[in-house]
Amino acid sequence: KFGCTVKNYNAADHFDKKELKKLDLFAQYAHIAADEAIKDSKLLEYADLNKKKVGVLYTSGFGGLNTFEEEFSSYYQNGKNPRYLSPFFIPRMLINLVSGNISIKYGLKGMNFSVVAACASSANALIDALNYIRLGKADAIVVGGAEAAITEIGIGAFGAMKALSERNDDPETASRPFDKNRDGFVMGEGAGCMIVESLSHA
Repeated sequence: KFGCTVKNYNAADHFDKKELKKLDLFAQYAHIAADEAIKDSKLLEYADLNKKKVGVLYTSGFGGLNTFEEEFSSYYQNGKNPRYLSPFFIPRMLINLVSGNISIKYGLKGMNFSVVAACASSANALIDALNYIRLGKADAIVVGGAEAAITEIGIGAFGAMKALSERNDDPETASRPFDKNRDGFVMGEGAGCMIVESLSHA
């Protein structure tokens, strides 16, 4: 009965209505984190930046679970009529479109994809980014992960698996990996992003 949600988030502070039609909550978090990382790194201020050698490798374990839940609810509530499905249903759900949209926004033309490995997705993305830089396939890569799976389906499904902690009387101590008294994990949401570069490029 508990989880780690993003507090005081107002999508309108970051996106206009047209953009929000295309972005699931996990993608919104991803864009905000990527914007902050790119700004912090001053990557786009490099005088000799070769955008063909700057990639984006952004990922998620689930993708657009909020969108999935909303669209299926609308579909069934309207007599399984596909006319009630949004044309943005698939683009809002797909994980790799986060990488695509970030690259379009900043004109980054290097490698662009998402690696999915459940809870280890962003760790795998970071390892892949470092390896592509080592191989000389990129000078820099925007790499990160985002999640927004705290929905009825997300909590319900993991609850049915008995994968979530049930420490409802003491939720502050519920997240305890490697502890002998661990009784499951705590669902969280949010995003993180890094700019990784070769030493010579940095």
